[in-house]
Amino acid sequence: MTLDQELRSGFIVQCRVIAALMLREVHTINGNSKLGYLWVLVQSAFSIAVFWGLREFMNAHAPHGMSMPLFLALGFGVWAVFSGGVTKTMTAVAGNKALLSFPQVTEFDVMLARVLVLAATQLIVTTIIIAASILVGYVFRPADWLLAIALTILIPLCALGMGMIIAALAVFVPVLEKIVPMIFRILFFVSGVFFSVDMFPQYIAEILMWNPILQAIELMRTSLHQGYTVTGLSFGYLVIFTVCSLGLGGFLERYVRSRRVDQ
Repeated sequence: MTLDQELRSGFIVQCRVIAALMLREVHTINGNSKLGYLWVLVQSAFSIAVFWGLREFMNAHAPHGMSMPLFLALGFGVWAVFSGGVTKTMTAVAGNKALLSFPQVTEFDVMLARVLVLAATQLIVTTIIIAASILVGYVFRPADWLLAIALTILIPLCALGMGMIIAALAVFVPVLEKIVPMIFRILFFVSGVFFSVDMFPQYIAEILMWNPILQAIELMRTSLHQGYTVTGLSFGYLVIFTVCSLGLGGFLERYVRSRRVDQ
């Protein structure tokens, strides 16, 4: 067998492993219930309804002419992928120790499978919510489908990278597993989930723009609504942050894995 054939065979095997892990993750999330995805949809719709109601109570409309359902659906959707992706990556090894006894299954495979299932689930849920809003009369005017597709790929990868970094560091500093959820509670309120960064003075907006989650949310809104413009957004910054996170996360994941083997 040539080197090219060996590489191709190894890639096919790895893809099959990840696909099997994804199916297992879906079954783990939903169990024997056929209402698993419906429950995710209900949770997302409820969160959107609560914040929509609060904004209506305060007479606060979505900025730049965007419909409120689309504005909130994109905010909550991106947030769910990022925060959920990091959390699921952090807990992937502890929740799948039995699977890691198989030589074909690596820690990275388990982490990637979890993030992919989460991202696909949220994509379906967000699409359903947007479609429902269109059916009841809300306007949907996408501005840049290519950017939206790129972000759909980039955001889960960013979450995967950050999750690998934190998971590796938590091996040496276990208290991180308790600290990270608290940090995410704070990040929820400063990541643009239910507001646009344009509402703040420039000096505050410039600080908030360092948050990659806020960048991702606002870029997604920009791509899916004509006229939604926010000064200071940078797709390049998000790409660099993602690449650096994946690079550092991959290095640390391999380092931790090698230490486990040596022990």
